[in-house]
Amino acid sequence: MTLMKLLFALALGLLPLGQACACGNELAGTWRSDKDMSMAFARENSRIQPKTEAFLDALFGHMTLTFSSSELHIAMPDIEVPVSGQIRPFAGFDERKSYKVLLCNDSMVVWSARRPFDQDIDATTFNFVDRDTVWVYAGSTVPGMPDLHVREYFQRVR
Repeated sequence: MTLMKLLFALALGLLPLGQACACGNELAGTWRSDKDMSMAFARENSRIQPKTEAFLDALFGHMTLTFSSSELHIAMPDIEVPVSGQIRPFAGFDERKSYKVLLCNDSMVVWSARRPFDQDIDATTFNFVDRDTVWVYAGSTVPGMPDLHVREYFQRVR
C-alpha cells in the first residue's frame, strides 16, 4: 500500500511537467510590434475611419515586449501621432513587472500581469501564427472605449 501511495504521489507531481512540455510555444525573448502586418489586418478587416487609421499607422511598430522566465519588460519610445489632423507627442513608457502563464497550448499562450501603471490584473492572449509571430486582439470590451476590431502583430526579434 505504501508503494502505491508513493507511485500515485509521483504521478501527481509529474503531471504538470507533462502539460508544460506539451506546449510548443514559449514567450521567452524580445517581441517587436510589426506595423506592416498590423496595418494590413486593420485595412482588410476593420471598419476604421481614416483618422483612426493614420493614428494606428503612427502607433504600431514601436513597442517591444521582452519576456524572461519571470519578468516582462514593456518599452514604448516617445513618438508623434496625428490627432485631429495635427501631429502631437505621444509619451512613451518603460515598465517592468512580473507575469504568470495561465494557459499554453499549440496555438496560444495566455498570460496575466498588472495593467500598465495600475494594480489590477489583466490577461493577454498571444495567438501564435508561427514560432516567432503572434497577434494580440487590440479591441475592447470596456464600456466607453471603441472596439476597433484590430490586431497588433509582434515578431520575435531575439
